[in-house]
Amino acid sequence: MALKWSTECVPPAQRFDQWREACRHHVYALSPERRTRHPFQGSIARHQLGMSDVIDIVCEGHLVQRREEDIHDSPGDTYCVYLQRRGSAWFEQQGQRCVAEAGDIVFVDPHRAFSTGTAGDFDFRLWRIERARLRPLLATRSGEMPMRRMGSGGASELIASWLDTLLHQHEKLSPNSLDLACNTLCALVADAAGAHPDQRDSSRLARRQALLQRVKRHVEQHSSDMGLTPASVAATFGVSVRTLHQLFTLSDGSFHEYLTSARLGHAHALLRDPQALHMDTAGIGFAAGFGEVSTFYRRFKQRYGMTPSECRWHDVKSHDGASTAVPMAL
Repeated sequence: MALKWSTECVPPAQRFDQWREACRHHVYALSPERRTRHPFQGSIARHQLGMSDVIDIVCEGHLVQRREEDIHDSPGDTYCVYLQRRGSAWFEQQGQRCVAEAGDIVFVDPHRAFSTGTAGDFDFRLWRIERARLRPLLATRSGEMPMRRMGSGGASELIASWLDTLLHQHEKLSPNSLDLACNTLCALVADAAGAHPDQRDSSRLARRQALLQRVKRHVEQHSSDMGLTPASVAATFGVSVRTLHQLFTLSDGSFHEYLTSARLGHAHALLRDPQALHMDTAGIGFAAGFGEVSTFYRRFKQRYGMTPSECRWHDVKSHDGASTAVPMAL
């Protein structure tokens, strides 16, 4: 559940002052400035993910500074991974300047003074990673992480994809699985920001895990394509078929097992969908990506313990207590 705050609940004349306090409470101490006098608009949504958290911020553009006095008053215990969602924003820190476009990632150490602003509106996602957790992985044993912008694609895409999956799946993870996922996130960030040589193996494993997660998402999204093969997926991600199969050694099953599972899940959803009642069960198998009806029926019964027809017309009690043939609900 996200904790949400918005200026909508604040009297117009007090909004910017309250915004400053909300940032101090939910992010860290900042010194925002603006020249316009119209009522300020902004919102913050914060999710807690184990030992890390993620904050979505959408607001009117203005100058934001984290000054030395802000750091002294509220030093914080995190590093920040900034994901630009829309528009662009600039950053300056210790003589360095960069501009983040939509899809770019910027690493920022809030222990070092910086400033940021935008010509339009701010719209970004800020991941705060526990300092004590990430610091031992960095090449700079001082603990300082130099500001760095990463354009979309490559390592940035791996990190963004891992972050997105972690955000949307964290409630389904056990505490131990969530902790492991956060460890992978730290290894990915350290690898991109500059990891200590001792972390070489951990970085390599984290990249493989992140790539596997992207491959799985691609398989889920395209499982209904009968032409989806190891070769086509490998080509999409620029790896060899051998490398693709090696990725799945980190998983509970092979590529083909994962693809079959995704297709079965798609078929099961269609069998329960009232808008798909015009399709016969064989047609649903084809729509889910199975090339042979017999394979679809056999695999479906192995997984769900019933045939597709039995699943579709399983008797359940209607709201008025009568027995009615409708698609089975889980």
